[in-house]
Amino acid sequence: MTGKTSKFKNLWEIDSHFKCPVAGAILSVEKHRDILKKCGYDVTGLKSYEYHQIIMSKLDDENEVSVKANNVIRARARKWMKMIEGMGEKEMRQLWNENLETGHVGPLMFAVVSYEDTDFSLLQDVYGEVHMMAHANMTGIFDIRKDLATNQAVLDREKNKVRLKNTENKKLVKQRKENTQKIAALESENRDLKKQVADLEVRVSPENQDSETLIRELQSRVAALESDLESREAALQKSDRVVQTLRMTLARTRNENETIQQEVETFMTALGDTAPPPCQTDPDCNREACSQYQLCARRIFMIGGITKMKNFYKDIVEKAGGKFDYHDGYMKSAGVDIEAKVKRSDLVLCPVNCNSHNACIRVKKLCNQHNTPLKILSSSSLSAVSQAVFSQEKTSTLN
Repeated sequence: MTGKTSKFKNLWEIDSHFKCPVAGAILSVEKHRDILKKCGYDVTGLKSYEYHQIIMSKLDDENEVSVKANNVIRARARKWMKMIEGMGEKEMRQLWNENLETGHVGPLMFAVVSYEDTDFSLLQDVYGEVHMMAHANMTGIFDIRKDLATNQAVLDREKNKVRLKNTENKKLVKQRKENTQKIAALESENRDLKKQVADLEVRVSPENQDSETLIRELQSRVAALESDLESREAALQKSDRVVQTLRMTLARTRNENETIQQEVETFMTALGDTAPPPCQTDPDCNREACSQYQLCARRIFMIGGITKMKNFYKDIVEKAGGKFDYHDGYMKSAGVDIEAKVKRSDLVLCPVNCNSHNACIRVKKLCNQHNTPLKILSSSSLSAVSQAVFSQEKTSTLN
């Protein structure tokens, strides 16, 4: 190859211990499968690690498989290869460290390890950092799978609740129909009775000594029937309100369950591309020896958000060594409690999409009063909370 990328080795020419990390970081499972199919392999029934094993067995020399894999990888790494050609060791190391923090290491890693002039010490660091990142991501994936299993159990319980509510709703609808039929029958009976009263009033003569007594009895009966009708109509209205409340609760529950499922899936997908966040207090912190290097026991107070996701927010903070405090944002009789939480916190998070306006105003005032950092979040998603907790950006304000 000539031009800007002439000083870069091909995939089969780089050091053997870099071949597996490069292929794994740049080639997706689908791309592994696609390369093998184009080279005439029958991939039916093969597992994902078997795709990788076949391709790795072909990377020791130039052949049809290694050439196709090399073309894909060089195409994706081309901009990085052009960027680092002619770079000094210090600039190249700075470029690597900046992209390592954001998790964008795949194509850049190939550019660095295939460049003929890369310093040996940088190659050592690249290999070590990528190797340890793989271990960290594996641990994170297992933790997320545990959380997903827990969340699935929650979803199953919610589905069972929904089924019970649907059954109850059907019973209420049936009861409403029966009540409607009963009311119609009573109204018909009431009309008949009123007609009978009118006929009796015509037939009763003033000379009849018992006429007034009979009329009063009939009027009393009519009043009792009208009172019974009003009671039944009130009961029907109450049933209608119960049905409406159940429908709203069912819709809210479904929305919350879908949100939780989407958040967990999104967080799992993002895990593989996200580097560990930096230490909040000491850039030179020994991460392997410090169990609290990410947050260093900082107390994070979150007000608002999705209440059912409280444990997931808590996991984000506490697994990074922090302490978590929470309030659902409902302001009834909660003023003193919120102020106490704000005073003892190092950072306050306030998502505006799942919160009351009064809670946002109240917590901003308290943060200003006690000089506590406040971050206003546009979303209560796990990714938004995680980014806010580990970000070094200045705190936001609420207008």
